[in-house]
Amino acid sequence: MVDTASAHRQAEADAAARLRTVIEAIHAAADPVREVGMLAPALAHVREGWRDVRRWLISPLVREARLAPAIAALDVLVAAYPLRVDDRRLLASLLGRTEQWARAIAEADAAAAIEPDTAALQAVRIQLRVQAGQLTEAAQVARATVALAQRDPSQAYFWMLAFVRNGDATEAADVAAALDSHHLPHERAAAMAVRALIDDGRAEAAIRLGTAALSAGHDCAALRSALGLSHLRRGTDDDRKVHALAHFEAGLTASPEDVRLLSLYGETLLRAGQYKKAVAPLKHALDLAPELEQTRGLYARALRYTLQYDDAADQLVRMVEKSPEKLLWQRSAIGALSQAGREQEAEALFEKYVAKRRMQLPPTFQEAMRRLDERLDTAPIPQARLDWAWSLRGDTHVDRAQWERRARWGHLVDHLLFDWLECREESVEEAMPLLGELDTGERFFAPLLAAGRGVVVATAHVGPMYAGLMALELLGIPSRWLATAPKIAQSSYAAALISTADQTEAQVAKACMRALGSGYVLCLAIDGAANPAAPRTIFEGQDVTYSSFASLLAHRLGVPSVFYVPRWENGQVAYTLKMLPAAHPGEDADAYSRRWQAAYFQHLKAHLAGPPEDLRLSGGIWRHVKSADRSEQR
Repeated sequence: MVDTASAHRQAEADAAARLRTVIEAIHAAADPVREVGMLAPALAHVREGWRDVRRWLISPLVREARLAPAIAALDVLVAAYPLRVDDRRLLASLLGRTEQWARAIAEADAAAAIEPDTAALQAVRIQLRVQAGQLTEAAQVARATVALAQRDPSQAYFWMLAFVRNGDATEAADVAAALDSHHLPHERAAAMAVRALIDDGRAEAAIRLGTAALSAGHDCAALRSALGLSHLRRGTDDDRKVHALAHFEAGLTASPEDVRLLSLYGETLLRAGQYKKAVAPLKHALDLAPELEQTRGLYARALRYTLQYDDAADQLVRMVEKSPEKLLWQRSAIGALSQAGREQEAEALFEKYVAKRRMQLPPTFQEAMRRLDERLDTAPIPQARLDWAWSLRGDTHVDRAQWERRARWGHLVDHLLFDWLECREESVEEAMPLLGELDTGERFFAPLLAAGRGVVVATAHVGPMYAGLMALELLGIPSRWLATAPKIAQSSYAAALISTADQTEAQVAKACMRALGSGYVLCLAIDGAANPAAPRTIFEGQDVTYSSFASLLAHRLGVPSVFYVPRWENGQVAYTLKMLPAAHPGEDADAYSRRWQAAYFQHLKAHLAGPPEDLRLSGGIWRHVKSADRSEQR
């Protein structure tokens, strides 16, 4: 018996020695993959020979980045020990590193099939599918195993990643909301959780979780970026001007070359009115990533507001050359060139801009109107705007689907009016039949203008607002309109514009005062401003841009002021005209401005409660509308 046991031990020792010899031979071979074939017979006689193979062969190969022989050796181990999940998991990882996605996913699936309740193995299945670009499949695996993420928060990152990448915002946020904010596994999970909550409209929850993560020491650039965005989404004045900036600054301290953070920081500074400070981070972001169009557009705006007009124009011209199909950049470039005094370049670009838009219009205005119905479902209106407008409606018995279609029609027809006015000057009379009875407007303004003074007309981005230009031109009422259209515009109404696109705020203010002093009707959209840091106020639960400029003009110059909005009535444009308060004797400007603002918003609210065609749903009051925070929803 003793001799048998001794012989058995000796046989094992000899087999182990032969295995180590094979391992050494593989290391020394010119082509290690070919020599790996010797492993299988050597392993057959060594109990738990996987230990030596993992320790002396595979680990060194991986450290030396010799992945092909490491994969070949793992293939042998998996065949010899098919129930060892660690070998399959490592094999899946190495196959993923070499982008052999199908094999990698198959090995990960096989490992998870052995231990289906192990969260780490399911996480590998999800991760590999995400890396392979199989986002739908990754989300399906995450959905089927989501209970494991709640049971093992250390792996929850991969479930959130799969849902976020696949656009499943609510499912990602639900995983994030289930985490203990004071015991998050690591900073990567903290950042992803905050991002998931933001994407699902849970800004308050994102801020709470992110703040707790910072307190727990999980500070990193990604978390700071997500937290800054959370504050921007919540959107109070302090959020925009203090908290978001502080997080972006902290993130850049940790990661000064982070392009996303640089862009966010620069944009937030710009929108906070810190124009000079915004220039450097935006320029740095572009130096690192010159292809970023949106960042270049922001950089151009920062240059403009720091009076670097030529440089701003150069940036926008570069954008037009790179993306000639994007009309927004063309319009911005035209204004910048004009402001820089480069009139010939501005005129040439304006001609191209108008010609391109003209080609996209149907041959007649009537045909363009007929085609609107075909485009209703593609009208680019954010859902948050539709939801807010729906909450303000007066008729609570209207069908929501029909209401939305009518609202989309109103959006599209106003933009058609603008295109027709600017691009089809020779056929503008084709749109005139839309204008309803004009005598009411003429009678309203006649006594106001008879006094020889100007009139401040306050409007908003609602209704068929571009019809107003045509109406006043037909009536012959001397008027000026504050607008973003560049002064280079060639249409007949261009002379009536005071452009904010190519003039400074001081120049615009002087032009407005001159117009009123000359007895003109001065039309201003109170809810619109070219300035990225334009002041805001709260109206019906939403942040809206609001300028007190009109009320202060009326007070300072002692001129009457009128609330005006166009609306649809029996298929034609009608006009709401209401007198706004006059200043009381001795009333100071601030008190008057507050009273004037209350009256303006009262009239605007009444308009928004009317037919959905009269909403317009773009620009002005609609620009900052956001969905209600979902943090407390379950």
